[in-house]
Amino acid sequence: MRLSNPARFRVGIAAMVMAAAGIVAPGHAQTTGEAALRKLVAEAKKEPDVVTGRVTLALNPLVEKANALFNKQFGLNKTIQVVKGVDNTFTSKMMAAVDVGGKPELAFYATNGGDMPHFVSGGYAAKIKDWEAILAEINPRVKSGTVKPSDVSPSGYAGYAFAHSNRLKGVGYNKNLISLKDLPRTYAEMADPKYKGQYAVEPWTSHWEALGYNYYPDKLDPFMGILDKIGKGTYVVSRSHQLIPRMSLGEFKFMTLNTEVVSKFLADNPGAPLDYYFMDDIVLVETTLVFLPPKGPAPATAALWAMYLSHPDAQALRGPTAPNVLYGEQKSDLEIRERLKGKKLWDWQIDASATAYWKWINAKEQKAFRAKIRAAIRQRKR
Repeated sequence: MRLSNPARFRVGIAAMVMAAAGIVAPGHAQTTGEAALRKLVAEAKKEPDVVTGRVTLALNPLVEKANALFNKQFGLNKTIQVVKGVDNTFTSKMMAAVDVGGKPELAFYATNGGDMPHFVSGGYAAKIKDWEAILAEINPRVKSGTVKPSDVSPSGYAGYAFAHSNRLKGVGYNKNLISLKDLPRTYAEMADPKYKGQYAVEPWTSHWEALGYNYYPDKLDPFMGILDKIGKGTYVVSRSHQLIPRMSLGEFKFMTLNTEVVSKFLADNPGAPLDYYFMDDIVLVETTLVFLPPKGPAPATAALWAMYLSHPDAQALRGPTAPNVLYGEQKSDLEIRERLKGKKLWDWQIDASATAYWKWINAKEQKAFRAKIRAAIRQRKR
């Protein structure tokens, strides 16, 4: 059918109105995610070519390679620089700057899931607009539905912080000294006097604070009794990287630790008589995150970087001994998920009751309770 001149004129006017409104004809429709991603990339291109931030120690080795893939993905020419040091040093400086109305020094920061809610509630983290739609455009596994947006940016800080790995609390042991069937299956069993002097623990207490969730609110006295017995029965308290060679040599039988410490030691020392397992009563998942501060430098580039770290290509750079990521598809990710079957995975923001417990134990009123946990666990330093 041929249109008359007036009809063609009306169609032309309609097309101009649609174009002016950003409306695309059917068959060429631009999704919300595509439009938001395009806008974010355009903003990133206006930002400095060198962008500096902080990632966790485990991620440092892959930054350079991930940087090249990142530039290729978005058509950018950025140099991602990572400062070295302790996470808390940089976040403390950032918080101090924000408190006085200043601007943060870094474009992105690193922390863990247990601390992230503090940054959100305190106004020290910036939420990325349209993050779910943009993430689906960046990560093909999110777009396909294989990975949920909440797997990458969990509840409690959704849109504020993005996970690139998980540290899983388990138990490493010397297979030559003790068999799996003879090891404690719960932390309450670990307090049994028959294990006294056979195990080591690390000085960190987030793991033990998480265990308190199982006893909150009306069984905290028995919980402290368990920790006191564990502390009294401990052979030594020290950092896992210092202890694991000693365990391998047979100085003690087992210890609590992040399980990737065992994987890394076995990769560096093939044939070492070590393995690990997870307790039945709780497995603390410490999610390692990247987040943006408010009014930070290069916010568009930082937002793209934080979300890109979840991309399968970036994740593939981690290597077989890197910390696991629960949404990952590497061989090590699949193997550890098999080990976790039937276990009670727990995160500080896993549900409303966990969040309520997090708020309770981190309240000023519970400072003395947290101190009691530290004292119980660290009482056998050697």
